Amino acid sequence: MSSLGAGSEAILRSVADAIRPRGSGFDQPIDEDVIRELDEFFPFLPPLLRLGFPLGLRLLEWGVPLFARPRRFARMSRLSTEERLVYLENWLEAGGARGTLLLGLRVLVYVSFYQHPQVLESLGVDWQTRADRLTRERAELLQDMRS
Repeated sequence: MSSLGAGSEAILRSVADAIRPRGSGFDQPIDEDVIRELDEFFPFLPPLLRLGFPLGLRLLEWGVPLFARPRRFARMSRLSTEERLVYLENWLEAGGARGTLLLGLRVLVYVSFYQHPQVLESLGVDWQTRADRLTRERAELLQDMRS
């Protein structure tokens, strides 16, 4: 399934599980859809990012002994969800390449999550109806301007 490979997909699942929104109507069974969206996006990355991204995921997975506070000898995917979230926040705050990698991952997970039809429905967002209404209102304004 994954264009990244099974190892990268497992790491991606672990990251997405930790940072995706939970509670207040967000606990929906859409993890597979989010991962599929992410996987479909990666072939469109620039060539250097496509080569470096799996390496960045491996560093994220195996970097716990180097980057976690407090230091632990574990893989990121073996940490509890709360520990993963703290670890990922430390990466984000680190800045540089580490922070950029995590910022990009977080943005992709959020976009994939919040654009899912079930999430949009739970938020009461209907983009098509809104677009139709705005188009109709603009047409009416133009009509009034011509009259």
